[in-house]
Amino acid sequence: MTKVLLYSGGMDSWLINQLWKPDVKLYVDINGDYSKEEIKRLPEDVKVVDFSLLGDYELENKFVPMRNLYFLMLASNYGDEICLGATAGDWGNKDKTPEFLNAAEEMINYLLSDKKVARKISVCRDFINVPKSKLIRRYIAQGGDIETLKKETFSCYTPKNGKECLACYPCFRKFALLLANGAQYTQKEKEVMWAYVRKYIIPTKEEGGYQGTYYTDRGEESRDLIAAVELLRKEFEK
Repeated sequence: MTKVLLYSGGMDSWLINQLWKPDVKLYVDINGDYSKEEIKRLPEDVKVVDFSLLGDYELENKFVPMRNLYFLMLASNYGDEICLGATAGDWGNKDKTPEFLNAAEEMINYLLSDKKVARKISVCRDFINVPKSKLIRRYIAQGGDIETLKKETFSCYTPKNGKECLACYPCFRKFALLLANGAQYTQKEKEVMWAYVRKYIIPTKEEGGYQGTYYTDRGEESRDLIAAVELLRKEFEK
């Protein structure tokens, strides 16, 4: 059975690559706003598939409707077991839920049951119920280095001069999760992230706790996100 990982170079797919050991890493280039930055960082063994047309349907918030359905269908041409780099903290999008994986697998196998094709695929569910924070700790427990994870992954909606901006939601999640798990950041990097946190995170804090804020509905992952915010508050709120 050939294992295919839909790979972007973000934390999820990078960690899953380390833990799942796929036979094929597949990047689908949709010509989105951040595709060029992702492609520049891809390892040489990643196969890039041009699907630029899909980028035409990218919304202002960077969401592409049904993107992961297209991705799974494309990946079915490269192997028999497909893994979408989605984790428990990403269920805000319906195409990153266990229900979606079940429905997509059923639909693809229905189409592949045609006698002209006669193939069957399986969609990996090993990571869909695992939060990013737990994946990080599994990686570290197996001898992985947190600084390598920081250096070799890219998560940013609005990169500047080829670098992560540290002022968008994906940057916040990566920064916070890695900081809470021992990654080192420069004073300047922390200052830039603090400006984002102070403007978009702290103002949403309710009296008595963080419940109800937009990053506390992610189960176990939320503990690391909150811990990182508290570390920044202790350093900069004086």
